[in-house]
Amino acid sequence: MGESRTEGVIAWALMAPALVVLGVFGIFPIFYAFFVSLHRWRIKKGEFLGLSHYGRALGDPIDLLGLLIGLAVIWVGLRWISHHIRVRKAFGGLLLLAGCWLALQSLLGMAAGGDGRLFNAFKVTLFYSLGTIPLEVAGSLLLATLLFKIATARSFFRVLFFLPYITPMIATAVVFRTIFSPNPSSLANRFWTHIGSDPQRWLYDSRSIVALALQGIGVEAYPGWVDTMFPSMSLVCILLYNIWVYIGYDTVILLAGLSAIPRHYFEAAAIDGANAWQTFRHVTLPLISPTLFFISLVAVIGTFKAFNHIYILRTAGAQDTVDVVSVLIFDQIYQFHNAGYASALALILFLTILVLTVVQNRLLGRRVFYGD
Repeated sequence: MGESRTEGVIAWALMAPALVVLGVFGIFPIFYAFFVSLHRWRIKKGEFLGLSHYGRALGDPIDLLGLLIGLAVIWVGLRWISHHIRVRKAFGGLLLLAGCWLALQSLLGMAAGGDGRLFNAFKVTLFYSLGTIPLEVAGSLLLATLLFKIATARSFFRVLFFLPYITPMIATAVVFRTIFSPNPSSLANRFWTHIGSDPQRWLYDSRSIVALALQGIGVEAYPGWVDTMFPSMSLVCILLYNIWVYIGYDTVILLAGLSAIPRHYFEAAAIDGANAWQTFRHVTLPLISPTLFFISLVAVIGTFKAFNHIYILRTAGAQDTVDVVSVLIFDQIYQFHNAGYASALALILFLTILVLTVVQNRLLGRRVFYGD
């Protein structure tokens, strides 16, 4: 008993420096940001405003309450819809529909009464996340699986795929800005004209890719929501950059996960007569599911916090279609010198990422196979 207590004291003593660093540089800034958000803070602290900045950003508190209730109903519906009892499953489906309707109506009310730029930035951030993560994860899984089959030159390809991630982002972003320039002699336009299409404005084009596709087939008249409900050409170019940078990083991590799988699992599958797809589906995927879950979790957090390359690649003609929440926060500080409102936006983004992380962990974490 005395030895275990001594070991516990020693463990806490060894952890104390890390906990102090976490408290000073991790937890304290969050509370200080909340303190700043309660004041009119321009260069120095001004008058106390309470929660006014949050009301300006999110609109009517009733709509916010409706959104929270709707999300709670969705959560209960998702839990009940997976139940084996049919009546409970059917009721869970009704709860899911009701929660989605309430959450959507509340969001529309918040967008109308709150800061339109904030909700537009969240929409762009959602486009950015949904457009990046599936292609990034699927592409890295494919590359890692192919590399795993190669016995020779694996180290060479591992370094090659990792190069975009370790290269300074400002350098690669400037190169991409040159490639996707609207100049007819840019690399992207040269390729585009080579396949028989007209030169594009790329990073300078605020039109949605669906609108451009409709115009490409001769449809000039289309509803206005086509430009607002789909990502712009400029954002798609930034998506390509993000995928190019991080697909190699994910490939290296997945390759390490594949290399850690014991060979006897594959040998047992071959003895049982499993083909390549069956082996991948029932052996490889379950055993690398912790790695896939990790990179998916990190990717969601990373896309919602993305700033550096987006700020470099954004152009004046397409800013509203590529400005994510992080860029909006930056502009509030350095363009409008409104640190109080920027702190409120930063905390809203922090809570959004926290909720998404918890939901992703609860929904996908149970599908992860951690071994016996």
